[in-house]
Amino acid sequence: MERRKEAIKKWLPLVAVASIVSFVILILIKVPMERAIIATGLLVLLIFSGFLFRSFGKEKDRYGKDKIE
Repeated sequence: MERRKEAIKKWLPLVAVASIVSFVILILIKVPMERAIIATGLLVLLIFSGFLFRSFGKEKDRYGKDKIE
């Protein structure tokens, strides 16, 4: 449960920024609003699930520590 909370606190702001950037770009290139919303939603799902699985993929003793071996 701790890793899930850490992933949400750490990765959710990055996902929010990525979704805002992609939504603005889609609007600027004149993609219809429905498609822009759907594409942004899929992007959020893809990025957050990737970050969430990345958090669970690390070894338990190394999670949260940025050390190079």
